[in-house]
Amino acid sequence: MTAHETEIVADEKVPTIEIIRGFDATPEQVFRAHVDAELYRQWVGPRSLTTRIVKWEAHTGGAWAFASDRDGDEIAAFYGSFHEVRANERIVWTFTYEGQPDSVALETLSFETSDGGGTRLRVLSVHADFATRDGMLSSGMDIGVKEGYEKLEALLSGPAGRHARDAAAFTALVQSASPTDWSRPSPVAEWTALDVVRHLIEWSRGFLAGGAGIEFQTLDIDADPLAAWKQHVADIQATLDDPAGRILSNPHTGDMPVDKAIDMFYTADIWMHSWDLAKALGRELDLGRERCAAALEAMRPIEQMLRSSGQYGPAVPVPENASAQDRFVAFIGRDPAWRPGR
Repeated sequence: MTAHETEIVADEKVPTIEIIRGFDATPEQVFRAHVDAELYRQWVGPRSLTTRIVKWEAHTGGAWAFASDRDGDEIAAFYGSFHEVRANERIVWTFTYEGQPDSVALETLSFETSDGGGTRLRVLSVHADFATRDGMLSSGMDIGVKEGYEKLEALLSGPAGRHARDAAAFTALVQSASPTDWSRPSPVAEWTALDVVRHLIEWSRGFLAGGAGIEFQTLDIDADPLAAWKQHVADIQATLDDPAGRILSNPHTGDMPVDKAIDMFYTADIWMHSWDLAKALGRELDLGRERCAAALEAMRPIEQMLRSSGQYGPAVPVPENASAQDRFVAFIGRDPAWRPGR
């Protein structure tokens, strides 16, 4: 059962439909799922249909069109224009069913930050008259809306959504660094701040090239760490958004879907190394108490294997009353009290 319910309200005084739905994802993520054609295709509409994008110009003044298919046959088609696209905040577009070209709805989508960092999506759909509005309500649109948002919720909470969240947090740190910050030491012995970024880029690209045959362009990390990191994030996100059934084969992990492999081995690495980069830049970072506790619980049974693999150094002693985050970073071989220059 979903943690959020979809509320659909038909106003008695004006021919409008208001849809309200919460998501455990940032406004940036929910907005992106509405403007990225590949992502939109994956979630919009009921489960019984598939969506085929015909045109998608997700910018102010752009046009859009898509069709709903069942078993290869077109069931319905829709089109409209983007009146306004305001990044991560608002979309205003027209919405027309091809079978009723005279009935044009004007929809405003608002992406609001909710408590806890999630998103409250509000959609206000204005129709020409009550007959058109009520015809839309009786068409079964509520099923398509609810099932579509359930698919969107699953998409945002899956491998692609988790990578988008963790990569965004790491990107904010990279953007905050000045050119002179890259030579600063990090909590990882003999690594600078730049080495933290270099590690995440190089090992994951090599992992995917060797195990799944996915080749990416070579990035000049030293020349422009921020540009290299942004391109790398885009490359990995594109792979997760459309894994295309690819399998990653590795002698240590066996065969698994490429999106599952990225999620299991790489996305968690971004999260952990965000603490290293933050510390190197002289900042404090909250990794999340529950996530730290869960990660530590999962890693303890395989501690010997983790240590012998060389992934982590010896655990650092911490007081019994240490926080979940301090216990976690100490377990993976970091000193929670580390500061640049110590």
